[in-house]
Amino acid sequence: MNGGRHTTAASAVGSSKLDAPENRSRPSKTNCTPGDTAAESAESESPQHWWRRKNELVDRFIEEMPNRASRPISVRGGTKVREECSLERGGSEDGYRAKTWSAVFNEFLQWYNGYRDSYLVFESPEGEEVTTEMENSHQPSYGDTYYARLKAFERQVVAEYENPYSVMLTFSGSSRNGNGGWRSPSDHMRDVVESWRPDRGRGVYHTLREVLNGRDWEYALVVERHKSGYGHVHCAVFVDGAIEESDFHSVVDAHLRQCSIAHRDAHDYYSPNEDDRPISVKRIDPNAADVDAIGNLGSYVGAYIGSYGEPLFERDIAELIFRAAVWATGTQVVRFSNGANEMITRERERAHDDPDPEVVRPNPDFDPDLHATTESDVSPIEVDNPSWSLAGIMRKKDDEEVLFTIRQSGIVWREIEDASGLDPPNPQPPDRPRPHTADTDLSRY
Repeated sequence: MNGGRHTTAASAVGSSKLDAPENRSRPSKTNCTPGDTAAESAESESPQHWWRRKNELVDRFIEEMPNRASRPISVRGGTKVREECSLERGGSEDGYRAKTWSAVFNEFLQWYNGYRDSYLVFESPEGEEVTTEMENSHQPSYGDTYYARLKAFERQVVAEYENPYSVMLTFSGSSRNGNGGWRSPSDHMRDVVESWRPDRGRGVYHTLREVLNGRDWEYALVVERHKSGYGHVHCAVFVDGAIEESDFHSVVDAHLRQCSIAHRDAHDYYSPNEDDRPISVKRIDPNAADVDAIGNLGSYVGAYIGSYGEPLFERDIAELIFRAAVWATGTQVVRFSNGANEMITRERERAHDDPDPEVVRPNPDFDPDLHATTESDVSPIEVDNPSWSLAGIMRKKDDEEVLFTIRQSGIVWREIEDASGLDPPNPQPPDRPRPHTADTDLSRY
């Protein structure tokens, strides 16, 4: 495209190099309301303001967690990271290495600032223009997308299951390496996630399928941060028919078999403290008032997704650095099973049975981190009775609104060279996992 007023979507937002300058509560299991972006909007006086805020957050990470801040986000050969999160090793022929966690954090916040005051512009055949905010999956409003999908799923589960139950499974791994230091966060997360469907052998999914053989069930996987900034996985399983906590002991054991850094003491399903157990079973009943039932499935699962509705720059450092790590590697934070997605689609189609005039709206299934590629067929918009077209991205520049035309361009990924000797895992004892009973002495693990 010609002229200073035109650029690609990627350079306008996705890979922007702009270096420009009280917390809401998380949803509870009884209350979950749409997020509010007012706290961020009210303070967005200038690019310099957000440039300063970004630098303050990065400096705070380095000051409060210096050892974690200095860790490369990955040292495992073959890992792909965003181009801006990589460094050349000498020359390009020598390959790439990943930047430190603090440098990636800086890139993430810089990328996020590129979305401020950005709007998608749609045009009708008659020339009428409509604008809507441009979203990314880390904005407060994106929590509404997850919540809406969960509520649609809940309505279908209640309608189609005669006796719906939910089990929440939690899987984690040691964030310390074999040298006693902190693991590279992306390598740590990969170790934990890959127990779900390992390259070899039977994993968590295979065991879960055997446990629930003959039943109707679906699931949602949620990658969430720990207070250390490292990630762990919640698996919310929805089953038609009564289930018991003991039904899922073998599922937890499957994670311990496949994830070498998963330790038994963090997966103790006999723990006297129920909050520490990796398994939680509840009945699903929208009309229930007792604590042993889930009355609001969207709120229940949404509580595990992160700081729902809070402006990003107001969240705690642990969540921010976690989000930076998953952003750098394109890790999907929330994933539904195929059957769950089909149920959500049926609910959305049912809700839009009546013919409507044309409506253009953001596509809730579009995640810029995953779908802003030339290979993706997922559009950032949905159009009912289509005739409108996407004209471009509107940005504020020098107190003027400038329309940038869009040319589809994907994220550039760099595969890093192996340096895993710098970050040896902290494995379980070699006799893991031993048969586990209520009397097992976990001090041996």
